[in-house]
Amino acid sequence: MEFKSISAKLPRDEITLFRDYCKRKDVTPSAMIRELILRELEVPIPNYQAGKNHIKYNRKNDNFLWSVDLDTDEKANILEEVNIEFLEDLNNQINNVIKERNIFINKSGLESIPIPIKFLKK
Repeated sequence: MEFKSISAKLPRDEITLFRDYCKRKDVTPSAMIRELILRELEVPIPNYQAGKNHIKYNRKNDNFLWSVDLDTDEKANILEEVNIEFLEDLNNQINNVIKERNIFINKSGLESIPIPIKFLKK
């Protein structure tokens, strides 16, 4: 596959805004431009694989194994020999960011689900 570059001229203040945006998203400007172009072209960008998390307790070593069983029948170990303090802290962090997200998307009902804004625009 051959790769070519695409460029665009922008005013300096827009370039600064774009670079700041990319920094906040923790992506390079070129990666962001590529993602935006592909999204516009409706080319699927695989960011995820389907699967299910599993955390198993190892009684012998008093620690845990965090793995994912992928729908492709593969298994991927995420972390091995995880201690209880790590899992408790991770659990607290997950709960905190879920609360933060729910506030951000104005979720107030327990059974409410996020709905993409583009579906709501008329």
